[in-house]
Amino acid sequence: MTKLNNPKKSKKLLLGATVLTIVALSSVLLVYAAVTIMTFTGGNVTVVGVTSGTIEYATTKTGSPTWSTTLSPSGSWYAELVLGSSSSYQGPVTITWQLQSYATGSWANVGSYVTTTGVSLTGGAQTIYAATDGTLANAQDWSQIATTGGTYQLTAVVASA
Repeated sequence: MTKLNNPKKSKKLLLGATVLTIVALSSVLLVYAAVTIMTFTGGNVTVVGVTSGTIEYATTKTGSPTWSTTLSPSGSWYAELVLGSSSSYQGPVTITWQLQSYATGSWANVGSYVTTTGVSLTGGAQTIYAATDGTLANAQDWSQIATTGGTYQLTAVVASA
């Protein structure tokens, strides 16, 4: 073990090292603070393209169902989304179908949602059924979720895939 001969030199060296350490830590903290206070959030972005659409209901999914915007079923019922001819979006989408009930005086989600995937919008008029694959043959029977009397509606959220 080596002994330092000059205690004053040792204290100056220790003081110098301490000052350098404090300066280095301070600069890191200042840089960190500068990074965290420079966060910006943009406004909402609305993507246009699906400009008109209607959800319609029917009590059967076989043959040629009669579709309507209102329904008072006593058994099974199904839904479709009819996009208008002014819709211009083209490309793959996912559609999230959510059943809602008005039992508490405001609309509230009921049960789990159904997501339609594997569907591409063509631009213009198009019909997509509330099914995982968008086909009428596999359409969701909403009476399986709406099991009590009341007023219900479906929402369909269309998002690019």
